[in-house]
Amino acid sequence: MRAPGIWLLAMLAVSPAAQADLYRWIDPQSGSVKYSSLPPPWYGDAERERRSPAVEVIPYQAPGAVPLDREKGKPLAALEARWRSFLRDFSTLAAKEDFERAGRGIEQQLHAYRAVVVELNRQDPDGAARRRAEETSVMEKLQKGLEAQFSPASPVAR
Repeated sequence: MRAPGIWLLAMLAVSPAAQADLYRWIDPQSGSVKYSSLPPPWYGDAERERRSPAVEVIPYQAPGAVPLDREKGKPLAALEARWRSFLRDFSTLAAKEDFERAGRGIEQQLHAYRAVVVELNRQDPDGAARRRAEETSVMEKLQKGLEAQFSPASPVAR
């Protein structure tokens, strides 16, 4: 009873790693290009290979692994740069005229800014408090400018 199990285990240990070489040849009857993970019947037989179409062997290439250490910081750094760019743009809106010129575009920028903040907080939750502290003064200034732009004029000002 144990012999088949041991035999199977020995075969698995000795068997080479599976390779997925690809074989390419032109079918003599149809003239179409054939691809297969199995070689054609004549492949490997010198006598039959002389009378049959040539076979191109495309060796298996394992996909390259992305080094995680090198690539890990890039998306976060790009998001952080985008976030800083938004803050810089928002902080330059100083006068009421700037808000008037911005129009609906400022609303779109705010939506995009919020999306960047959400993604940054998802990827780097430890930096959320620092970013919130940095953005507070800019966002308060932006909020005051938007309120002045879009709130109706008070009766006292008329």
